[in-house]
Amino acid sequence: MRMRNIVLSASLITALWAQGALADTLILQNGDRITGKFVEIDGGTVSFRPENTDQTLSYPLNLVAQLRTDDIIQVLMEDGTEVRGRAVEGDDGEIRLDSEQFTDPVTFPVTAIRRGTGPDTPVREPVRTTGNISLGARITDGNTRSQTYSGTADATVRTDVNRIRFAADFNRSEEGGEETVDNASGSARYDHFVSDRFYLNSNVSLARDRFRDLRLRSSVGVGLGFQFFEFPTRNLSAELGVSYVNEDRYVAENESNPAGRWGIDYEERFAGNGIRLFHSQTGLVNLEDTDDVVINSRTGVRFPFVIGMTGTFQVNVDYENQPPGDNRRIDTAYVLTAGYSW
Repeated sequence: MRMRNIVLSASLITALWAQGALADTLILQNGDRITGKFVEIDGGTVSFRPENTDQTLSYPLNLVAQLRTDDIIQVLMEDGTEVRGRAVEGDDGEIRLDSEQFTDPVTFPVTAIRRGTGPDTPVREPVRTTGNISLGARITDGNTRSQTYSGTADATVRTDVNRIRFAADFNRSEEGGEETVDNASGSARYDHFVSDRFYLNSNVSLARDRFRDLRLRSSVGVGLGFQFFEFPTRNLSAELGVSYVNEDRYVAENESNPAGRWGIDYEERFAGNGIRLFHSQTGLVNLEDTDDVVINSRTGVRFPFVIGMTGTFQVNVDYENQPPGDNRRIDTAYVLTAGYSW
């Protein structure tokens, strides 16, 4: 019996030692030491799953002192360099990788990491796409004859250092055989990330609105953007820059001018990504006449519909501080459409 107890105790000690040896360690700047499983580094944060829990916690990289792993991890640096190795003990604020790629362990700042993946991290495609296409229509006949058509589309193509974004919408309406709404707009943007948060932006946009005396407004610009956060459930970015704007009018005098530009894009996802709140806004300020301001915003919610489709309800607000003729400054449209999101 005594020998059996000794064997059981030795087995228990061995199992506990093995469990501890297989644990990764995350050390924070305040001295906290967390053992568990490294998940990934992405979006300026490190995800780590502490022992004896299924919950994954996230910590900003600037709060991390050291990371040590028992398995090989893959790290992508801001300059595009990729290193594979096991994270070993190093100095605070740095990660030291014991890698077969180099004779000696390589050391680099924690905050210089763009992305880090562990053996259990889901593989992220090198090119990722998201988007939505929605259409809506309303037709009445009889005592009241009307036709209303609306459509929206947006798409994002993302790699680790580049992003391309497209957006377009149109609205058309007739009542009694006469047009009452006729407008459309579209934009394309290219972002090149020079760090985890900052990116260089170039953009082009087109817009027309017959009932605002706008045959075509075109703008081309460049600027600098900042990615506040970029997670599967939350996304927020903002950008500032300069543009050249040309306006071709039906009646009023045509104009061209340099302009300051800003842009905001926000999305929040709930209920397993089934419900999406979104807001986008762009603004142009005439640098030759700062009272001349144009703002376009799109705010709404997408929700599951039927047979894999999504419904979208959004509010479009177009503001022009100096509209031509007797036009009002603000146009508001409430749009309900159905389509497909990915």
